[in-house]
Amino acid sequence: MAVSKTILKVATTKAGLDASTAWIPDPSSLQWGIQSVSASNAGRSMDGKMHVELVTRKRKLELSWSGVDFATTAEILQAFNPETFWVEYMDAQTGQREKKQFYVGDRTAMVHSYAEGYRWYSTVAFNIIEV
Repeated sequence: MAVSKTILKVATTKAGLDASTAWIPDPSSLQWGIQSVSASNAGRSMDGKMHVELVTRKRKLELSWSGVDFATTAEILQAFNPETFWVEYMDAQTGQREKKQFYVGDRTAMVHSYAEGYRWYSTVAFNIIEV
């Protein structure tokens, strides 16, 4: 199975992103997002006014792959298995490739076929959130 590898690079260190082996098979879907993290005392007061104390903003990438074989699924899941990892990707806000450290959320892989010679997953999906 020929797999394009142009969108994401993943490595355990930032320096590792420079290796040619850091490329991950292109996801079928990549949804970029940004989360605002507020201080613990932020929220609405009794008069309904919102009190926002922005601490930081963090990137969140929702990734999914469709119709991937067992070996490619294992490659993808293993790349995102460390507690934290570095990812190089195209950032929607900056319009440039960025290198940031992430961790992974819950991962799912829906089996489509166990038939001999046709072992593949219909969907592999998870979110990665900036550290």
